[in-house]
Amino acid sequence: MDRAGFLSVGARGGAAVALGAVGAGLLVDSALAAPSRTADGPLTDLDLALCRLAVGGEILAVAFYSQGIASKKFAGDELKYLKKALFNEQEHLTAISAVITSTGQTPSTADDFTITFPKGAFDSRNSIAKLGVALETVFVGTYLGAVGSFTNGALKTTAARIAANESQHLSVFSELTADRPVGVSFPLPIDYEASSDALDAFLS
Repeated sequence: MDRAGFLSVGARGGAAVALGAVGAGLLVDSALAAPSRTADGPLTDLDLALCRLAVGGEILAVAFYSQGIASKKFAGDELKYLKKALFNEQEHLTAISAVITSTGQTPSTADDFTITFPKGAFDSRNSIAKLGVALETVFVGTYLGAVGSFTNGALKTTAARIAANESQHLSVFSELTADRPVGVSFPLPIDYEASSDALDAFLS
């Protein structure tokens, strides 16, 4: 078989696999898509620190989306997007918290933090969307940074999957604020220290 024939067969096969996966529900929400609630090996101190940082970020995200929805500044499809994003963040929080619990430690909860948003952040649709861009940029960068920093393979995969989802959230707010749903080709990872500093502005 020549190269053209090989590529043709490969494209058809790939499309068939993709369509089959869609038909089976593997590319949409399903129990089969849930990440492991435990790591695939021992965790280092850095792994645990990154998990704790992620939990703090997810608690902040849940609070942001909850207040955004409660503001009643969104309706129709936009409100549906926010509600879906809130559901995503709650699932992220549950998954990362479970990893910490699996090591015998206790993950943080919302009761452990005082969350402070900028004054007037929820006064308008535009102000909420702008804050959403700022927060989701940090969340995407944090998980991308975690992919490179986690020593545990399962956690790397989970962080990459969450980063992909957070990018979807960022896309919604980028569309609302700048009519630009498609962002840069290579989103920047954020290291532990920079991410921690960014979250400290909201969590105490």
